[in-house]
Amino acid sequence: MFAGLLSLNPSRCPASAQAKTLWGAALSPYHQPDQQGFWQQGPVCLLEQRVFNAPANRDAQVPLCCPYTGVALAFWGRLDNRDQLAAALREVGDAAASDAQLVLAAWRRWGEALPEHLLGDFVLAVMDAERRRVFLARDPLGVKPLYYQLNPDGLAFATSVAALRVLSPNPLMPDSTWMARYLLGMSMSDQQTGYRDLVKLPPGHCLTVSLDSPPQLRRWHHWRDDAPSAFRRDPQWVEAYRAVLEESIRCRMGSDFPLGTENSGGLDSATITAYLAHFMGIPGERLHSFGFALGEQEPAFILETSQALNITHNYIITACSAIDDTDERIDRALRILGYPEEHGSGSGHTLFYRECELRGIRTLFSGYGGDEVVTNPGRHLRWELLDQHQYQALWDIVPGNPLTRSLRVLKAATLGRNKPAYNARFLAAWQVRWPHQLLQLEWVQRLDLHTEYMEGARYDAPYRKINDFILQKLLKMPYVATRLENCTLMAASYGIDYRWPLWDVRLVQQYLSTPGIEKVGPKGIGRYLHRRAIDKVVPKRVAWKPSKNMGYGQLLQDFKGAGLIALVQEARQWEADLHPDLSDLIDRPKLRLQLKQAEQGTVDDNFAFSLQPSARSEYPALVGSLVEADLSRVATTQTLGIGLSPSRCYSGVSRMAC
Repeated sequence: MFAGLLSLNPSRCPASAQAKTLWGAALSPYHQPDQQGFWQQGPVCLLEQRVFNAPANRDAQVPLCCPYTGVALAFWGRLDNRDQLAAALREVGDAAASDAQLVLAAWRRWGEALPEHLLGDFVLAVMDAERRRVFLARDPLGVKPLYYQLNPDGLAFATSVAALRVLSPNPLMPDSTWMARYLLGMSMSDQQTGYRDLVKLPPGHCLTVSLDSPPQLRRWHHWRDDAPSAFRRDPQWVEAYRAVLEESIRCRMGSDFPLGTENSGGLDSATITAYLAHFMGIPGERLHSFGFALGEQEPAFILETSQALNITHNYIITACSAIDDTDERIDRALRILGYPEEHGSGSGHTLFYRECELRGIRTLFSGYGGDEVVTNPGRHLRWELLDQHQYQALWDIVPGNPLTRSLRVLKAATLGRNKPAYNARFLAAWQVRWPHQLLQLEWVQRLDLHTEYMEGARYDAPYRKINDFILQKLLKMPYVATRLENCTLMAASYGIDYRWPLWDVRLVQQYLSTPGIEKVGPKGIGRYLHRRAIDKVVPKRVAWKPSKNMGYGQLLQDFKGAGLIALVQEARQWEADLHPDLSDLIDRPKLRLQLKQAEQGTVDDNFAFSLQPSARSEYPALVGSLVEADLSRVATTQTLGIGLSPSRCYSGVSRMAC
């Protein structure tokens, strides 16, 4: 993690001791880094912290300074192409160099073309005091976060907003527009934050700031849509996908400490867990599995993988009450992130982080990311084949008996060429839930939020190809990077490096480059490419499970009773202590009416659904104050009466433990 300044105002350049104390505490308020260093030359200064995990990140001094050019480098991340990079640089000692040393050598070779040569999860800053220039870069998927403030006084940047709040000499101004969208679950962005003058460096972008020229923001990574046309399956595609999948997991296993893995019992997390154990042979003390088991079927599916792969250390949370520490999680999230958490999985997995910290685990694996790309159900293949008049291939993936399939193909060929403008299920849910939202009408109309909200109900409807849906929609949805950055920072506050193999750039590209016919099986079996690739490692009962439903019906039913009443009672206290800034946004009479209706049991299922535990964990129940410098909390409920965003609705409660 790091923070830095390029200043036009000498008074903004702090003394080394001051920066180490203030910046260091803001970057790591809870966990002591293994290494910390401060570098300053004239108007340029940089502080970096490092938590050691493996030899590749054990630099004796941070930031690194180049003896040839004089530039300083801060690097937070992991390189997955060390051997290729060292070979390309062909410098003595590269094979034993740290990741940061390789990056610094690559900067000397390629300059601002550096990111194109790196593979892994990272953010970096190169500071050139002589030229008064700063270069920032972020990995393609946004696993590691980077924020900055650019104004006439210069550039301030950091890997957390909390650190930027310390760097800024003036109080930061909260963005009321962001707060309004936050209350609707619509604030996530690849660039915007809760403050007007702080922004994120978007994933896959780099920024050059020089005192002698205008800032240059450039997108350096681009996905390829290059899947060949094919209408018969070829085993070579499964083999190619399997090879990249295995490498994406194996390359992330380097650590001097035991490994942790999240396992919900679902396909994605079971894949990561099973392969980790498979590569280890006998996991023993080296692998620990963590999972929520709130649905009826989850314990059995979690243990299915652990028993088959001989994983002996399994930690399973089976009660909602065990994770109901909302106040503590929100306090910590505010201090770590610097403004309210937008994706609750970051703090929602706090119990896992605590267990990892107790057991000396510094690497935690997650299966998140499969649904978005590599285990996408591939429903758009029907439209692809229909548009290409490939009726035999279409017949193969349509469900039903031979006669039914023939009739469906015939109907599609004659009548089914027009797609609706909205996803029907989403549209119905969006329309029912909108009346529960609590934002004042003035704000809704001023920002045209109803129109923006309903756009989310289109979801997959506008697309007719699998790759179009992924490239134009899923990979551009800001909830992806938001979840990654929130989880990265929250886990890092416990000294843990989160790793997401299903978000490996090579694996995502391999899937995009694979013909669509490989992604859907006979009679419409979804996730077909991935299932075939993992068939020999992941237990078949898990690998070929036909549905994501883990039996959450009873959990939801229970919550509609005593659980809902308890939350309503909490919400009444929150409403009574509402911060003035939020009073200007929230329709308080409407909130009180809905609370009264909830107590009387007259609310509909959609209201109860918006209050279920998964919604509370995915979006924090309280809105943190952006106004008070001491991060004091204000009290209001975000989930009461607020329509669910696409990222929550499409996967529903089945995503609760993923």
